[in-house]
Amino acid sequence: MQGNRRLGLVYIRACSGYFKKAIMRNISNHLNGNPYHDFVKDAVIIKSPYRISLGGGGTDLPFYYKERGGFLITATINQYMTVSAAARVLDDQFFIQTTYTQVAEKLEDLTHDIIREALKCFGIQKGFQVATYSTLPTTTGLGASSTLMVGLVNALNLIKGNLVSPWEVAREAYHIEREILKLAGGLQDQYIAALGGIKTLEIDKSGQVNAKELKIPEHNRHELERGLVLIYTTEVRDSPEIIKSQEAERKKMLENYDKIKEIGKESVKYLMEGDVQMLGELMDRHWEIKKRLSKDISNDYLDDIYLQLKKIGSPGGKILGAGGGGFFMMAVPGNVDHYVREISQLGFRFLDWRFEFSGAHMIDSSP
Repeated sequence: MQGNRRLGLVYIRACSGYFKKAIMRNISNHLNGNPYHDFVKDAVIIKSPYRISLGGGGTDLPFYYKERGGFLITATINQYMTVSAAARVLDDQFFIQTTYTQVAEKLEDLTHDIIREALKCFGIQKGFQVATYSTLPTTTGLGASSTLMVGLVNALNLIKGNLVSPWEVAREAYHIEREILKLAGGLQDQYIAALGGIKTLEIDKSGQVNAKELKIPEHNRHELERGLVLIYTTEVRDSPEIIKSQEAERKKMLENYDKIKEIGKESVKYLMEGDVQMLGELMDRHWEIKKRLSKDISNDYLDDIYLQLKKIGSPGGKILGAGGGGFFMMAVPGNVDHYVREISQLGFRFLDWRFEFSGAHMIDSSP
């Protein structure tokens, strides 16, 4: 009994804000032998979208925005992480299904860090299961870990009956991922997965986020969906390590991110106009600067791919996310069908994508 009480206090210190009362109530229910008393739903399924970065990527990292303030353009797309969460009513085990399956008697024994810490923050100490399904491979630069975290925070709020806004979901997802787990990264991924759409994010030096919808005319939006081609490199990457490697030479990094931020601001005009040619030229500049940030962002293999992709018919592009692999986003202002045929003959796979205007949301529940 005393051990459970101490464990509960650790959860409360770790988690913030509006969750503390819910956690206290849940701990009390567990100690009284009624672990599901405050669940208003038995099970929830959440659809959480992946994202692409359209400008200013990396200026949401704390070491940069705390000095200079951040500016990004980011958007959700029609590829998803589906997260299901449910109470187990006939046993006290934890059952987790992701890229592997784990059954555990105790919460502390769960090896999936994101799921374990999210359950801790909601005071769930026994008898629960979480499963995830993804339309894309993970570690591809499209924000998979935050897409999962936002989906799971959404699901746990709904199961508990907590009425929270997408902004609150984003803040709590960021808190767990960046402040509790200490996973290196910025603010972009949690906020865009929760809010959805095409957004500019302005981040002040205190970390406050101001999101504005970028209202691109429909015809121009379709030009972007057609002309910005996502090409899978098959290379996997370790984004936290790439991000950590950038903080050593702070002055040099700040100067490079200043340039990336300015390119991002220039990009707004051409996104609004659907000008794929100019976006390609700006992305080419962005990519050359980005490669200076860390030796792990590119390599001979990726450099060779990029040159091939430009030669086929693109003024430029960039790797999405921290770098090191994943997807190249290439601007193709000309004959996109011809371009896609050419890259397919070289053995590359591409993603036929569209913008998604909904953030993470429930698609089913029980009862």
